Amino acid sequence: IEKNPTKGKSNKELRTEIISLLGGEIPVQVQNESLAEVAFIINNNNEIVVLSVDSKIEKLNYFVKNKLNYKKLTTKRVKKGEFYRMPLKIKKSK
Repeated sequence: IEKNPTKGKSNKELRTEIISLLGGEIPVQVQNESLAEVAFIINNNNEIVVLSVDSKIEKLNYFVKNKLNYKKLTTKRVKKGEFYRMPLKIKKSK
């Protein structure tokens, strides 16, 4: 797996699973489209360990950490101990 989870088949599976864990509705109001980057590793128990969420929106940082930290993955082809960065795009609130 590359360090960018948007490349490769297993990375697409990983990204899909993470998006599924976050859910379809993020309870954060934004006036404009916003970007965030999640940095994480996969531990020996196949769990996500969030290292940081790079976003100017404090509530989003808390939400992402709360939803992902120590959640067990079903995706098998991930490298344990590997450092990943995943961009997130938050759409404007309706």
